[in-house]
Amino acid sequence: MKFKELYDWANERIKSSGFENLDFLGNVGHSIATRREERQYIEAKNLRRLEEVPFFTFEPHVREIGGRWGFKHENIFYFKEDGCVELL
Repeated sequence: MKFKELYDWANERIKSSGFENLDFLGNVGHSIATRREERQYIEAKNLRRLEEVPFFTFEPHVREIGGRWGFKHENIFYFKEDGCVELL
């Protein structure tokens, strides 16, 4: 799966559930990197594959449409040797 595909999937679920994405950059997560400029973001224009990075976060920042408060929950994932994704 590509970063873009996860972005599209997440934003469709956010929207169809009556929520909106509040992230100031519009993404829903990123790779874990030692330098910020090396991060790969889960965003519309990123065509890299998720398995190209050792770890990545999935952290949608959402609120109910018209709501007053938002919520953000972060998880970190990685791919096991068999290719399955695993929650850290």
